[in-house]
Amino acid sequence: MTLPSKVRQVVLAARPAGKVAASDFRLETVDAPALGEGEIMTRTLWLSVDPYMRLSLGEGGQALGSLMNGGTVSEVVASSNPAFKVGDIVEGRTGWRDYAVSNGQGMTRVDPSLGPITTALGVLGMPGLTAHTGMVPVGKVKAEDTVVVSSAGGAVGSIAGQIGKAVGARVVGIAGGAKKCAEVEALGFDACVDYQAADFAAKLKAACPNGVDLYFDNVGAAVSQVVFQQLNLEARVSVCGFIGWSDLSDAAPGPNQLPALYKTIVMKRLRITGFTGANKAADAMQQLAGWVKDGKIAHPERVYEGLDQAPQAFADMLGGRAGTGKVVIRVGPA
Repeated sequence: MTLPSKVRQVVLAARPAGKVAASDFRLETVDAPALGEGEIMTRTLWLSVDPYMRLSLGEGGQALGSLMNGGTVSEVVASSNPAFKVGDIVEGRTGWRDYAVSNGQGMTRVDPSLGPITTALGVLGMPGLTAHTGMVPVGKVKAEDTVVVSSAGGAVGSIAGQIGKAVGARVVGIAGGAKKCAEVEALGFDACVDYQAADFAAKLKAACPNGVDLYFDNVGAAVSQVVFQQLNLEARVSVCGFIGWSDLSDAAPGPNQLPALYKTIVMKRLRITGFTGANKAADAMQQLAGWVKDGKIAHPERVYEGLDQAPQAFADMLGGRAGTGKVVIRVGPA
């Protein structure tokens, strides 16, 4: 194929003032980078947007005008690197652009026999492996557990809950709105509680009559304060994220909640483990792939069409408007 002379890319145009908006980003066209010795050029097929990207947008984060980072599934269209050949489908972090040049470090080939190639950005990629990490080696989920998952409609939370069901646990999701809760329950969760409801705490208690043994926390903030009050003795908490505080420039408003939190930790002998990154061990991927193949884990996707839709997809995902499951952008035809 004829290599491009120009590349489209999305850059950070303004620091978000609270909630992220599509107008915080800019689509621009630049000269395509030259292919050097030992490098590959990839054409982006699919782009992922994920909550962790929000952390780099504030003061002290990435520079204004810089390329937005993000995971991609791409096709190798030119190669001077013997480890890759033209036509290879690879997963990596080439960012919000339609073509990229790299030395291939951090790139892995996508195995289409495991599922659609988009799953390399979802259930068989970083979100799925993150969910597996928080539920299995960190959370030590067991069949007799009652598990609560916040942000249960998200890419990570939806998989975390289904992992709990796959091992036989009772799993209760937390999501925003009746529609999202219905979508979560359709994935096999035993129940889903709307955190926007005025009687959220009472409904969560009714859904967990025997208390909570494992809490997979994607949110923090007020949601977690409610869950903490229903944790059992020696409960485990896998802290995966704090999206409930992501729009704040500093600490949460109001009185300091740490004394009450630490009293709960001590009195209930809680085991709280924060973690970042995903367990990329082969056995984790094999276990996830087996559950997907056996129909124990569904992997719904919300597809946005075109690189220019990446900012809106990102804003919708952070605002809970993108539906249930993984958000991906179709950048180019496969």
